Amino acid sequence: MRALEIRGLKKSYGDFLALKGIDLTVEEGEVFALLGPNGAGKTTLIRILAEGLGYDSGEIVVFGEPLSKRTARLIGYAPQASVAYDLLTVEENLRFYADLYDAPRERVKKLILEFSLPAKKKARELSGGFKRRLNLAIALLYEPRLLILDEPSAGLDVPSRRELWSLIMRLRKEGRTVLLATHYMEEAEALADRVAIMNEGRVIAVGTPDELKSLAGEGSVIHVEGILKGTELVRKEFPRTIEREGTLRIGVEEAKTALPRVVELLVEAGSEIRTIRVEEPTLEDVFLKLTGRGLE
Repeated sequence: MRALEIRGLKKSYGDFLALKGIDLTVEEGEVFALLGPNGAGKTTLIRILAEGLGYDSGEIVVFGEPLSKRTARLIGYAPQASVAYDLLTVEENLRFYADLYDAPRERVKKLILEFSLPAKKKARELSGGFKRRLNLAIALLYEPRLLILDEPSAGLDVPSRRELWSLIMRLRKEGRTVLLATHYMEEAEALADRVAIMNEGRVIAVGTPDELKSLAGEGSVIHVEGILKGTELVRKEFPRTIEREGTLRIGVEEAKTALPRVVELLVEAGSEIRTIRVEEPTLEDVFLKLTGRGLE
């Protein structure tokens, strides 16, 4: 059975059209990622599904039935912001939400153990990583059939992000259906069975990570790190270039001929190159080819 079907979904805020006719399907038991930069429409779509935000037109079906208050009970939601009450302990928060959702109290102890949560510590004392774990545990209290995660690891340091990914991977192995919104291409690649790339309120590509990376076409990516100058010259000659502070990712057809030219341009401009290597394309390189800009 399909866990989620979305057809022709449109949503506007005044004159601004945030969703421009979204069509998506999520199969039961898969992890499905919505990948795109801030402003792509991911959060609007998540809020319609998980918070009951109204929309202009379209159809949403959850496990074979139209989205309603009744079918919304099949959905668990972990938003980006913490939903825990600061002055309550972890255990008190879980008990509160268990009562609110009419979930068995046994689930509280089970989730505390599964997620290695500090039961007696107040929510305000938790690190960012543990707050996300608590959010996830709260969303799983009544064992929803579809779990929705909005930017689950945004703002976390790398170790906390990896720990959270491990928890999500465990849910994946258990066969849970998960829909997550992210702007981290590593997150989508690491966790998702399929990915929908979103940009400016539209879905522009859907597939497995490998299927999507094939859209980058033949070629490689030159990754450069250092104190870089003359990057505008590189971009002029190699348009598929993503620049961030101290790094360049340059999509090229043939690295063997492009690499010397990239080095020449940067060195002549006064760059100090620390590392340079040739890599396979990532989902961000696909996004760049489809839209002309990077994910962040």
